[in-house]
Amino acid sequence: MEEKFLHTIIRELCSEMNIKMEKLSYDWILQLSKEGKVRHIKGYHFDNNSQATGEIVDDKYATYEVLKSQNIPVIDHTMIFNPAIRGKFIPKEGIWNTVVTEFSKHGKLVVKPNSEYQGMGIELCHTLREAEIAIQKLFNQNNTSVSICPYYDIQKEYRTFYLNGEVLLIYGKTKPFVMGDGKSTIKKLVEALHLPNKEGVQDNLKLLDMTYVPKEGEKVEISWKHNLSGGAKPSILEKGELYQRIEELAIKTGKAMNMNFATIDIIQTKDNNLYVMEMNSGVCADIFAGTLEGRL
Repeated sequence: MEEKFLHTIIRELCSEMNIKMEKLSYDWILQLSKEGKVRHIKGYHFDNNSQATGEIVDDKYATYEVLKSQNIPVIDHTMIFNPAIRGKFIPKEGIWNTVVTEFSKHGKLVVKPNSEYQGMGIELCHTLREAEIAIQKLFNQNNTSVSICPYYDIQKEYRTFYLNGEVLLIYGKTKPFVMGDGKSTIKKLVEALHLPNKEGVQDNLKLLDMTYVPKEGEKVEISWKHNLSGGAKPSILEKGELYQRIEELAIKTGKAMNMNFATIDIIQTKDNNLYVMEMNSGVCADIFAGTLEGRL
């Protein structure tokens, strides 16, 4: 089995720094030892965050509540509990009044599970029927709760790497797209992209008419989401005014959450406002690093 990219990086660093690295629990845990000190990495989670903070960050709605309470600009979330699992939290009027109210305010809704990552389970709903189907689908998968959010007109999404009050790296994500030549079908144009063979990519392609032939110069986006696992492309953001604005927001966010190490995802809307979208206590950079190394 090919070694995980993260494990390769950690192993090389340990070799340079004379740290003993052991793989435990079917390679799910890395145990690092040096001079009597032992540290662990579980999956993509490092042990320099508190458990409480990590659990808050891994819950999208909980993250929203904490950031909102401290006046950090963050994407709006509304909690919807699964009646079959969290019935005691359901108001007397039920859950659908809330869904209808939010849809009436925004016209479109994004439905997402509170605990997933890499864009899994997230649906953009243009009608109330689509929202109901998306919510019920997540309930059927035993999600205890979901969040519904307004759709933001995003110009670009940025991922920041935050460590101990500093931002070490920011990269932007460009949504996957094809450019028509007036002759080729979307299927042929997509095949030329050599997108990663991942579930997120396949889900995006199901929404396209693969037989359609775009006009010459016509841009067709493969996905409305910016996830690298769905085929988006990363590009490192250079220092400048935008970098500074994103950096300042990320640092405020990390400190507000009492995080030591995390990735913080920030969106830039078409009207040039910045909002925190979510945070990740599990710092995963396999696809990003693999793209830079030419492995993907």
